[in-house]
Amino acid sequence: MSPDEVPQDLMKELSESEKKLKSLYDKRDYFNDEAKVHREIRDDLHKKRRAILDELSVYREKKDEIAQKLKAAKERRNAYNEKARLLRGDRKPRSEGDPEPFENAYTLDIELKKLENQYEVHPTDNLQKERALVKRIDEIRRKLLEVRGKEEKDQMARVEGETVEDEITEYRSLADQEHLKVQKFYEEMMAIDDKLKEHYPTINHLRSESDKKHEEYLKIRKHADSYHQRATELREKVLQMRNERDKLRNEARDLINDQNRSVSDALDDENALEDAAGKAVELLLKHGKIDL
Repeated sequence: MSPDEVPQDLMKELSESEKKLKSLYDKRDYFNDEAKVHREIRDDLHKKRRAILDELSVYREKKDEIAQKLKAAKERRNAYNEKARLLRGDRKPRSEGDPEPFENAYTLDIELKKLENQYEVHPTDNLQKERALVKRIDEIRRKLLEVRGKEEKDQMARVEGETVEDEITEYRSLADQEHLKVQKFYEEMMAIDDKLKEHYPTINHLRSESDKKHEEYLKIRKHADSYHQRATELREKVLQMRNERDKLRNEARDLINDQNRSVSDALDDENALEDAAGKAVELLLKHGKIDL
């Protein structure tokens, strides 16, 4: 067998396997290219979404700042209300028209003079009414003496009460101011929320499309990996067949070289020249050319 004479079944199988291997590589490369396109589209969508989120992060930071201000205003408002509550204690808040909580000597004195004048200037023939009037005058005189005895104490209590009411009013006023700030900060936060909500549909759409492209990318990559795996397995088989082919060619080449050396050695022997010539002819007939 000459080096070019390799079994036809081996050469046929090798040729078909090499064609199939090329086809597998072509399909693998095709799907890899498709996967690359989907990956680039996915990355572009993700980049656009990230850009919008980065832009919105400025609004979120501003919202967080306002939220801190709102929290602080709430705490101050509640603190002022608590101080007013503690100062109020069991005291009932006074309303316009409420009676004076402390008895007034001036008022009692006027009422006493009015009754005394009535007793002296307009006496009554009704004994029962006269007794009642005298009794009322005595009650007011005793009350007047009692009030004048504790007038200084009542005055201090009155001043203290008025001071407490003023403080309560001040704390309530401060609490109302902080409440207005709370409302203002809340409205600002809601305005920022409205701006954020305007971008949510776009963000969600980009995320949805990006997820779809990612799923398609994974699906295509799976096809590419499948063809690559099959190509890798077939490549091992092709390499084995190529090695087998090269082995047979090398064996045939070695055989011919051995025969050529034998002929050359035989030609050196003049007594065996004729015999060598005959063998050379036979060799030419069987295996092809011979180098002399």
